[in-house]
Amino acid sequence: MIELATYWPKSVAHLRDAYDDGVSDHVVIAEITDAPLNGNKGVRTVSTALVPLDQLDEVRNAPGGIGWEVKSWGPHPCVDEGQIYDTRFWVSGRKGRDEKFQTIINSWKHHNQEVMLPDNVMLMAYGLIPRYIGDGTVCWDDPQAPVYDALRVRSHVDYGRKAPRPFAQVTMRRDYLNDYCRLTSCAAVAVYYEERFSSGDDTFDEILQGQNGTEFELPGRLLGMALLKDKYYSGAPQFSRVWGCRLILRPKSRPITDAKDPELVWPGDTAPMTLARASREWMEGYVSDEVLREYESRPEFDVHSESGGVSYNGWWATGYSARIGRNHIRIELKKLYEGCPPHVIAHWHKFAVSEEVAEHDREQYGPRNIAVRAKELIHAYLHVTESLEKLSNCLEAGFTQEEIGSLATDKVKYSGWWSPSVMKPLTMIASISASRDQFLARAGSLFQLLENLKLAPLRNLLIQLGLGKDKIKDFGALKLLATLCQLATVAASNGHAFPSDADSAVRLWTPELHIAALDRVFALQSLRVCASHVPGAEQDKKIAISAARFGIDVAAAPTGWGYAIDALYDGLAKDLDAIADMFVPT
Repeated sequence: MIELATYWPKSVAHLRDAYDDGVSDHVVIAEITDAPLNGNKGVRTVSTALVPLDQLDEVRNAPGGIGWEVKSWGPHPCVDEGQIYDTRFWVSGRKGRDEKFQTIINSWKHHNQEVMLPDNVMLMAYGLIPRYIGDGTVCWDDPQAPVYDALRVRSHVDYGRKAPRPFAQVTMRRDYLNDYCRLTSCAAVAVYYEERFSSGDDTFDEILQGQNGTEFELPGRLLGMALLKDKYYSGAPQFSRVWGCRLILRPKSRPITDAKDPELVWPGDTAPMTLARASREWMEGYVSDEVLREYESRPEFDVHSESGGVSYNGWWATGYSARIGRNHIRIELKKLYEGCPPHVIAHWHKFAVSEEVAEHDREQYGPRNIAVRAKELIHAYLHVTESLEKLSNCLEAGFTQEEIGSLATDKVKYSGWWSPSVMKPLTMIASISASRDQFLARAGSLFQLLENLKLAPLRNLLIQLGLGKDKIKDFGALKLLATLCQLATVAASNGHAFPSDADSAVRLWTPELHIAALDRVFALQSLRVCASHVPGAEQDKKIAISAARFGIDVAAAPTGWGYAIDALYDGLAKDLDAIADMFVPT
């Protein structure tokens, strides 16, 4: 004998389980989908009601459940003169009672369109800001923290479209949902309607007992079952539908509103750190620079390359910090705990190491970090364009440093060497364990710095030096720079002044003349090309040859390409300085 109170047709038996795993960061608080489940076609509509805690148990077990639709006085409400328009959205309560439960989803239908949006009051409570994604999803972020994707909203269903399938979904971070429920002294309860078509469920016959269909008011749900005689349903004639409620969560605390510093023990310490301790004892912490990955790819954060510190739009900053060796950052814990929200403190603690580990790493990998190398590189590039400006002045060509190379030393000095947009990818951390793809990507970023050289000024300088237009008409900017280096080298090796005796150098010039200082420049160009091509044996060979120009043995790199990335920076900076020195007037 089947016990109806606990009975579920097989096609909807999943509704008997807990609403979610209680572990995932995000919880579905609204959904419309007609995707098959366990091979059974059907539809599901879910929304969320806020049920006062003192009514929760009664509501969950109410015969027939509660309403599953979000209701309102619209759209296009009929309001008589003298009536006051009710602006609320609500979910109807228990049968026979005039109950209306607050919802955190505002929803309405209009013809064959349906909209599901998070409640504005809830969005306002945390100051959430929308961020629009290309697939129609809107992510709501908490800018103060910042916390991304506090909600993810795909809000609109058009039932008139055959493709894509009708689908809408709203998910919310569990900690924000828990916090909001606690603020309102309510539990989050999923109210749902689901129907499924199936076959082969032997319990149907026992339940229906010869009837074509029936309906049961069960604890927390209304269950309808039917046998469909139409030949259209011959493959799945068993029809089940359920509308009811399921507990999402009962709030335990206010993790957002009452966020507190986590109790964390830093390496080398013996007790949880607090702001009071950090202020009183002036303690320092050490972290791997991998901590910066979280911030490097997002424009709202300022990563201070030389110190390894991070600041965020005036909301918070990690305070006093300094890079230690190649791979670590030292931070003042008082400033970290004083100015940063709890989740930022917890993030930095994830990458914490002892002082001994940081010092040993410095001994092993040396004192030079990515910021030191990037700074040397931008200065070397500016050295080249400064020298080219001096050459232009000698020839009375009138080109400025900025016209030649897009950047001006005085402007870069004023704004900071890290300020040009081309420098941002060059200051990002490069792990010792970096992959080959990361190595190639960094080579491409390095080459972008050289792409700031302008073709027209370089060609004009060569013409001013006496080289015919026809000889350089097909040259790109790097080839033009190489030709200038060749002319300067020819002049120096033959005892001619440069650029005053340029005519003599032009007569002796050959395009095949090898300039050692340019080897790594063109090798970098080759690596950039390799990064954009399909991997293969031929590509591997080209990478090995080009990398060897920088002293990189690719056979030793599979354990990590970090050393190889260091070699790119160091070799290129050295050669750019050498190129710049070629144009010193003699």
